[in-house]
Amino acid sequence: MHRRDGIPVLFESHEPRGTLLSRVDLSPKSSSGSYDEKWLQDQLHVHPELFPIEQIERGFGTLISLCCELSIPLGGGRQGFLDNLLVTRDGGLVLVEAKLWRNPQARREAVAQALDYAAAVFQMKYSDLQTAVLKARKTSGLPYAGLFEIVASASEGIPEAEFIDAVSLNLERGRAIIAVVGDGIREDIRALGNLVQGHAGHRFTFVLVEMTVYEKPNTDLRIVVPSVLAQTELIERGVVRIERDAHSGTRIVVDPTSSPSQPSADRRMGITEDAFFEALRLNNPCLPDLLKSFLAKAESIGVYAEFQGGLNLKHASPVGKPLNMGTIYKGGIVDTGASTFWDRKSAGYAYNTELANLIGGSTKIMTDENSFVMNAMGKMPLLSDYLPQHEQAWIDAMET
Repeated sequence: MHRRDGIPVLFESHEPRGTLLSRVDLSPKSSSGSYDEKWLQDQLHVHPELFPIEQIERGFGTLISLCCELSIPLGGGRQGFLDNLLVTRDGGLVLVEAKLWRNPQARREAVAQALDYAAAVFQMKYSDLQTAVLKARKTSGLPYAGLFEIVASASEGIPEAEFIDAVSLNLERGRAIIAVVGDGIREDIRALGNLVQGHAGHRFTFVLVEMTVYEKPNTDLRIVVPSVLAQTELIERGVVRIERDAHSGTRIVVDPTSSPSQPSADRRMGITEDAFFEALRLNNPCLPDLLKSFLAKAESIGVYAEFQGGLNLKHASPVGKPLNMGTIYKGGIVDTGASTFWDRKSAGYAYNTELANLIGGSTKIMTDENSFVMNAMGKMPLLSDYLPQHEQAWIDAMET
């Protein structure tokens, strides 16, 4: 079925009838300058919450605007300007091209340009990106501030050294959300998005977002409705990384991330999950495969992974919030305290006690009667305390 949109109706308490809103015709070269590409670019910069990040990559984090018109070298003496650069407090990157189009050729060019610009950004080191952001902010009259300074002033996050490492690794891996945001996206551009899925490139998610603007006649009231029309996903078996060498230059390498022991080797994953497993692998190379095997088996009892600050082990509940049977952090620490939240203290305590017995640890009760597991050394347990030796027993405890 083709996508079809209705016209929204505004109902106000002081009005007896609703008002049919009118769709604004965004134009690449608006004569008034009110609704052109610059307007769209500015709105995304001032209101990054307009970008529907939770619909694209759940758990990616709150977006913070760095700059508009980021100058990037394209090679051969050419220079490009990325419309919007956004970041999360943990170093996640979003690259946006704001495009308004009215013909298929313009749409194809928009997708190609966004990918070219992203490839150029991925060639940068952290210091290069920092310099480019400072230059863009100075040109547009924004306060002179570097990447971490901007992020730290907007949201409390990871230490500066960790932030720099995270951004650097994302640039090196080509791990980012690349978005073409505009108006006039129609069915034929979805095929272009599908072509990107099979493109051997970086570890990115490519997304098409339509921003539809409505107005109330004869007023200044405007409503902007973002819609995610299409997006690609990483396929675990075919994750691609970019390696750069002083002698051989740039080369594309496919990581053989699947193994025969993984029942879900072909499942799709987002870049948040990809980054989580990469960080986990840096702490212990064996843990990602062990955890993926565990998750595949836990799926049989309805347990699913939700990435939100860590990997949360969730299960639907007949009433209220889902059960949370533990959070696994990228450092390998396992915290099962959330199992006692939302009036589940008794069942959570029994679950935590069972897990503590598996590893020779203890169950600690807090002043609010919530509980959590400590290992034999009185510390938070590690994933390696449970896997692989207690894999089935952990699943049995969750099922109970």
